[in-house]
Amino acid sequence: MRKIITLTALCCSLLTATAAFSEDVPAAALVPGAKYVSLGSSFAAGPGVANQLGSCGRSDNNYSHLVAAALGLMLTDVSCNGATTANILDTPQGDAAPQIDAVSRDTALVTVTIGGNDISFTSSTFACAGTTQDEHCTANLDLTMIDDAVNQLPAKLGEMLDAIKAKAPQATIVLVTYPRVFPSDAANCGELELSADDTSYLAALGQKLEAAFVSATSSRQSLIADAYVRAEGHGPCDTAERWINGANVADTGIRYHPTAKGHIEMARLVRAALGSI
Repeated sequence: MRKIITLTALCCSLLTATAAFSEDVPAAALVPGAKYVSLGSSFAAGPGVANQLGSCGRSDNNYSHLVAAALGLMLTDVSCNGATTANILDTPQGDAAPQIDAVSRDTALVTVTIGGNDISFTSSTFACAGTTQDEHCTANLDLTMIDDAVNQLPAKLGEMLDAIKAKAPQATIVLVTYPRVFPSDAANCGELELSADDTSYLAALGQKLEAAFVSATSSRQSLIADAYVRAEGHGPCDTAERWINGANVADTGIRYHPTAKGHIEMARLVRAALGSI
């Protein structure tokens, strides 16, 4: 028998983010000292957020470090700038082994933020930054390749989640979504420094990334910490409560990536998904 717990609804869509738990395999207890592995790309690593720990852009104040400190867990953080789902599953990234190698049978918690690089979300945003209102930068991207990657992403995320569960059957897995870079009024946000057409395309691509996360978790033994939904009202033009930068860095982080405040809130959402707050 499977229990389904609805956590949140994807804004303006028919998708529902769910957390599914198998009653056949008891979850490992998240007691102090339990093993915690953080996987993912730059949105997990925290480039530009103090203090930086190495070449992968990892910060000792990214969301995984904050979760580990709050719950007293033993963290292994292998998140890295530029990582894709392949870099988690089976493809080394530079000198680094596939990230899943850090997961073992005694792992109690795994968090993961991945997928944006699979569909060229961040690189496309970087490429089109600074365009004028008359330019159509995204029209010059390989849109067919991006569309194919978007269509494949739910299955890739599902394969990744299944592989993590196979290596650590008792682990609690939390998929942490990308905070929303393009708010609902993105066309009016000058901090993005993108043309109206490029903003529209990239905002839709970000929503497709979110939908892939929801799809992948809806029928698996995993939780979702939905920073995309919760980040509305905390975008690049919300300077007082900014979770994510636009083209310019307000105080911490790098452009189009979470701020230190964003990582604090992502950590809070992970803890909420775990039921620890």
